[in-house]
Amino acid sequence: ARESGADIQVVTLPVAAIPRARVMNDTRGVLKAIVDNKTQRILGASLLCVDSHEMINIVKMVMDAGLPYSILRDQIFTHPSMSESLNDLFSLVK
Repeated sequence: ARESGADIQVVTLPVAAIPRARVMNDTRGVLKAIVDNKTQRILGASLLCVDSHEMINIVKMVMDAGLPYSILRDQIFTHPSMSESLNDLFSLVK
């Protein structure tokens, strides 16, 4: 994305900061997302954590629909869940 000249942000959240990961006693990994500052769209994501196979479907749906990252930042998720970490990850976008 940077090589194409896009104005992007890369945000990163350690899995150790996620309440559900601590409850499951598996805090290994990191969540990372790339957001286009101009369009506010998610360009990509890497989710290296327990239950990432479920979370990536949510991110992909927002990407496919062309929606802004704020949809995931502001979404209400159950607590504690791994999906609620998407609130925290996308709250890091400035």
